[in-house]
Amino acid sequence: MSFLSEVPMSHFRSVRRSGFTLIELLVVIAIIAVLIGLLLPAVQKVREAAARMSCSNNLKQIGLAVHNYESTYSSLPPGVVNTSTTSRISGLDEYLLTTPVGTRIYAKHGFLSVMLPYIEQANVLAAAAGGYDYHKDWDDVSNRPATVVRIKTYECPSSPNQHVVNPNPTVTGFFPATADYMAVSRANNNADVWVTGFGLSFPGTDGVNGVLTANQKTRITAIPDGLSNTLMIGESAAREEGWSLGKKYADSNTSGWGVRGAWAQESNNIVCAGTVGPITPGVASVKVTTGAQVAGAVTVNGWNQGELYSFHSGCVNVCFGDGSVRTLKSNISLVTLSKLAARADGYTVNPDE
Repeated sequence: MSFLSEVPMSHFRSVRRSGFTLIELLVVIAIIAVLIGLLLPAVQKVREAAARMSCSNNLKQIGLAVHNYESTYSSLPPGVVNTSTTSRISGLDEYLLTTPVGTRIYAKHGFLSVMLPYIEQANVLAAAAGGYDYHKDWDDVSNRPATVVRIKTYECPSSPNQHVVNPNPTVTGFFPATADYMAVSRANNNADVWVTGFGLSFPGTDGVNGVLTANQKTRITAIPDGLSNTLMIGESAAREEGWSLGKKYADSNTSGWGVRGAWAQESNNIVCAGTVGPITPGVASVKVTTGAQVAGAVTVNGWNQGELYSFHSGCVNVCFGDGSVRTLKSNISLVTLSKLAARADGYTVNPDE
């Protein structure tokens, strides 16, 4: 008798049953797919919550740096220095050009370069030969070794861009690092917007300025609306690219686009003018300039060119003048946003309106 004939048939049956049938395998795969489908949104929400918290911490550090600067100099730093005036401005001598460029006597700078020593990044300024020179433009050859350094505190984790202007459409071989945070330098400064659109008196040119305004240092006493009621810094993420309503419409190397969004750049400021709606996702828009455009205006996450814009769903992070970091909803009205951005309009405001 052969060996196989001595093995009970039940043994083979039990062996065959130890594996999965095709139907069982498909059921298991389907269950796993369902579980993944249920867990993935939760994981994404947790990841975004962590990114938003990290973004808030970045703004908190920058806000604290501004107040450390104020403690040293008894004034707040300029939001940007980009004036073409031929006359001297009190308090800005540190930005006077060593060699005037035509009739321009002031160098071009953004306030984030001024903040570096106050967020423990003074070593970045030292990367420039002889040290970063505020008497030369931010993109001067001597300053470029500093301005190409990426600063983690200046980058929102939710922003999808590369945080470097590369390729550079204007200067070959120069790839400045970018920032997602900018000074809120003013509210909408068109009188018709306030009078016709809001039904309010126009606060005047200085009244609509922000905590950190362009081409001037500001004393805290010049903010009568109060630091806790006035915007100071906000997100304007991925600005080296063009984005509207979550869709990109221009790369940093787009012909004619120029360099935008570099952390040291003089054009990095938020004006809270509002964007004319309705906005088509992925299409460049325009800012509100008349009272008739107030109805339907988009205030947050509509357009990233000098307006409040983030990649957080339905909101944007901002830092107020007292250093507190809060979240503004994307449906905040333009009149409320304008009141928050203006330092001397005299109007009471509820950020949740």
